[in-house]
Amino acid sequence: MERDVYLVDSFTFNGKGGNPAGVVFDTEGLTELQMQRIAAQVGYSETAFVLPDPECDFHVRFFTPTSEVDYCGHATLATFSELFGQGKIEAGQYSQRTKAGILTVVVSADGHVEMEQQLPVFGGELDVLEITEALGIPAEVITNTGLPVEVISTGLADAIIPVMPGTLDDIAPDNDMLADYCRDKQLVGVHLFELSSWSEFTARCRNFAPLFGIPEESATGSASGALACYLAQHRPFLGYQYEFEQGRKMKRTSLISASIQQKAGTIQAVKVGGYAKHKGTQRVSLASGLTLRKMEENDRRLLCELAVSEHQSDFVLPVADTLENKTSNEDFHVICFGDNEADSTILGFFILDHSFANHPEFSQFGELGLRAYFIDARYQGKGFGRQSCQLMGDYVATHYPSVSNLVLTVNQRNTPARALYLSCGFLDSESLYLGGPAGPQHIMYLPLAA
Repeated sequence: MERDVYLVDSFTFNGKGGNPAGVVFDTEGLTELQMQRIAAQVGYSETAFVLPDPECDFHVRFFTPTSEVDYCGHATLATFSELFGQGKIEAGQYSQRTKAGILTVVVSADGHVEMEQQLPVFGGELDVLEITEALGIPAEVITNTGLPVEVISTGLADAIIPVMPGTLDDIAPDNDMLADYCRDKQLVGVHLFELSSWSEFTARCRNFAPLFGIPEESATGSASGALACYLAQHRPFLGYQYEFEQGRKMKRTSLISASIQQKAGTIQAVKVGGYAKHKGTQRVSLASGLTLRKMEENDRRLLCELAVSEHQSDFVLPVADTLENKTSNEDFHVICFGDNEADSTILGFFILDHSFANHPEFSQFGELGLRAYFIDARYQGKGFGRQSCQLMGDYVATHYPSVSNLVLTVNQRNTPARALYLSCGFLDSESLYLGGPAGPQHIMYLPLAA
């Protein structure tokens, strides 16, 4: 009931940096639910599962910690680099079945992997002034490049945004505003670049996708393909072979190669490639999954051992203080990994507060409050927060059938939490609660009753 997951950094630069992915080869007998559980335990943005296929060389499925996605470039690179490194394949061309279609992958003798991407879909230009406030930059940083802001997809839609050379590393987006912008424009994220004719790179890049809980990503294969298509259209004199640097600001410098094949001005093929590095193996269990349950008295000691991460310390009290001040209006619930209560690991907890309706400034009769919701610092960044949040609606509706809405307030400064709640179905009331001790808070709610 266990599997080995190979941990790989994709798009490394001189053997360092890159974007991590998990790869599983021992997939015989795995159900979709078990694949999902493995991906949740690994906690990377994607984990790839390699299956046999009657027509293609491989069938690869990609799972985030919370759901399956059609395709993932850096996980594809990780998969074929690991296949090659373990001697399961030789240098050559292979076909890969994905939910995005059958795509070609070429592995070179030195381990370089080049992946075919979907042909580009050009979504039109965007108003520069609508994005500059979220990025925290003057419009001239973009307009002085003489290039447009344009939506392009080679599998995932990104806004490709040029900035003046020398400005890229200083940009600090407002994640809250940027998530709203991406939601409004139906974007996965924004991909910023500055041309760098003074270096060996065609461009230096940064990618932000806060709508999906990714403040910044160190290497983005799909957006690199989109950028290559952008440059082929707007800067053809650069040629059609590109080298992109990404992740430097995160201290995970990555190198992504991209190429375009054209005929009569029409893009015929988009390819993205790079190197990857094996960094270890993680053994994961299939026997249990994430569950929510009411707190028992014998959970108290384990709950007091949970640690609040540094970035949450302004918004969440120490657990021991919260337990000591428990009132009759509060129901405590725990977030566990494990189906068997006796053997389960407590990852976090939350409070369902019946007294929220006593605060008409942000709640009303028939609504239930969600408070003190957090994941222990040791388990941060593994997808457990998002997965438990996605379970919340069904859990509350089952145990509190008369409740109409689950209501919470989240501090304006806690932008990752707000983005998480929005991605899990919570709605923003567009109102602020001004009575909180840590400053203004968004009032959000999750509809439960039909």
